[in-house]
Amino acid sequence: MNTHPIPSSFRLRRRKWEIKREAKAKPAIVAGHCQPAPKQITLYDEARDRKRTDLEQQKTFWHEATHAVLFTMDHKLATDEHFVTQFSLLLEEMIRTARFEGEPA
Repeated sequence: MNTHPIPSSFRLRRRKWEIKREAKAKPAIVAGHCQPAPKQITLYDEARDRKRTDLEQQKTFWHEATHAVLFTMDHKLATDEHFVTQFSLLLEEMIRTARFEGEPA
């Protein structure tokens, strides 16, 4: 399965967001967290007492990045977990399966 590396940072409206990696979440059920005030996304390598796969990490990154975009837009859906989950799963799938002209299939 084609996964892309998770960035260490990105910019939204010229403001830098940092991506922090941590071993274990507290509480243990959390896979990631978006904090708009310090502009930081935290991804956890382990959640629900097990190591998370690369694909799970990718999906979590895009979920938290969706929160970041919506927070940056000051959008009311920024804290709507159902919307963020559905949107980010489609976004992650689109990015993971995208093929460009001249690129091998």
